[in-house]
Amino acid sequence: MVSLKAKLAPIFHIIPFLFSPSPIKNRFSFIFSILTSRPNYNVKFNNDMILQFKSSQFPVLFGLLYIIKLSTSYSINSKGVIEFSLDHQNKFSISIPNLSHEDENLLELFCKGSIHGANFITENKMGDLDIRDKTIKIIQKDGKKIIETSTGVKFYLDSIHPEVTIVETFVSNIHMINSHYKWSNKVVVDAGAECGDTPLYYASMGAKVFAFEPIKTHFDAMIRNISLNPELSERIVPINAAIGKDGPLKFYESKTNELAGGASFVYNTHGKNVKLSHARGYSLESAFKEFNINHVDLLKMDCKGCEFLLTENTLKNVDMVKIEFLSLDNSHKLKDLLKILENAGFKYMIYKINPLQTLSNNVFGHIYGKKIQSNI
Repeated sequence: MVSLKAKLAPIFHIIPFLFSPSPIKNRFSFIFSILTSRPNYNVKFNNDMILQFKSSQFPVLFGLLYIIKLSTSYSINSKGVIEFSLDHQNKFSISIPNLSHEDENLLELFCKGSIHGANFITENKMGDLDIRDKTIKIIQKDGKKIIETSTGVKFYLDSIHPEVTIVETFVSNIHMINSHYKWSNKVVVDAGAECGDTPLYYASMGAKVFAFEPIKTHFDAMIRNISLNPELSERIVPINAAIGKDGPLKFYESKTNELAGGASFVYNTHGKNVKLSHARGYSLESAFKEFNINHVDLLKMDCKGCEFLLTENTLKNVDMVKIEFLSLDNSHKLKDLLKILENAGFKYMIYKINPLQTLSNNVFGHIYGKKIQSNI
């Protein structure tokens, strides 16, 4: 039984696309199909073209409507292929009935990237030093779609999670500490490297990165993306393991979206949609010893609970921390983590990166911490 809240949520998201000028011609029957929990939505566009979406494809439909709303021009042909431009210059096309994983990611990238100020090109007509920092180039090589950031870092489109990797890292620039910090020859330990976005981000600025990623699908995606950037690969040490504690670890991850992130050996945030996997784990002390890491300029952690296993001793050779924390029970409290940081000599700041995220700062947020005696 679908709850009323679950029925109304999709309608809330598409409200901006229901008012004139609306790309949807059958607005009322479309809303009715949502309210009655139909398995499929038939959407009739203004050119009388009808496209069918499974209810599980609502994010795809939302992305399509968003792009149509932003476009300077668009058309949908009889085969369900949409061609559109966002700037009267660069044209893109996506086949909706034959939607590939690449194109599903492309739609999400267009949607989420545009919300955060990105622009998209197929070729650079302005020169590398003249384009905006938030420019993303979309190219095709050997039959695969590839994206390239304004700094020249490349990713396979089918080996990313667009919003929480590319958009956060290269559009919103959430991993920049401050604009004057110099990363050349610095050492970064990345606990939760996902598809390689943060290792490639820090490596592109000159750092050496030890990239720990325990989930095999994420790790394989990282290896593929690093291979696209041979000039940066020598600065990255990819390690298929977790940071937190020594020994084999059981992970809870999403059953339906392998590259969506959210895997944790501390919490099950997926409910019945969970699948279990296993990976090797290292305590921070063991990792430092195993990989001959004597000093860490930045410890970046995005590991859904493993941050609460930090100790004062593990932080003695760390200058800065950047932690995405998640506190879901009484045994993992933010104030306890902050006490460890304080006792290890850190000053810290807590902040949000998503203006729509309304969880208490006691539950979820970001910490930037720096040793008092360390100099930037």
